[in-house]
Amino acid sequence: MFQDIIDGLGAHDKRVQERIYIFYWGYLMGVAVRYIQDRDTAKEVVNDSFIKAFKNMYDFKHNHVIEDFQKSFKAWLAKITVRTALDRIRLNKSPLSFVEDYENLSTGHVEITDTLFVDDIMKLLYYLPDLHRTVFNMYEIEGFSHDEISKTLAIPESSSRTYLTRAKQRLRELYIKKH
Repeated sequence: MFQDIIDGLGAHDKRVQERIYIFYWGYLMGVAVRYIQDRDTAKEVVNDSFIKAFKNMYDFKHNHVIEDFQKSFKAWLAKITVRTALDRIRLNKSPLSFVEDYENLSTGHVEITDTLFVDDIMKLLYYLPDLHRTVFNMYEIEGFSHDEISKTLAIPESSSRTYLTRAKQRLRELYIKKH
């Protein structure tokens, strides 16, 4: 399967697009719904992401080792989807804003109970303000650094750290309240 994709990319074969779409659609939908609650809009984000990926995928650099390709190609597609979702959020709303008084808050470690499950967190994410949810997703799930988040969202790096801490605190409060 992955060797076929690698070969298709190397040969600039447009037929490989269908295999990529079928194989990665579910994964990218999972990425999109972390940012976009409406499933129809999330589907549009995924399809827009594929369009962007298909325009540039033949230039995707990899070392032809299947295991490395799997990880790097999947991560590349996820980053495109995250950025497409953020573009959609900006298009449908006013720009995400930051709060000045967050600048000087402590961003210490927030303890979360051992019984907290991933599914529980995913359901509770939609109760967070958009910016908190976005920073949490980008940092904790997608693996962006605070510097990357700062540049992508046009917020100070310290605000990214604070929003992450606030998101974790709020998730903990919501989890305790609901469970």
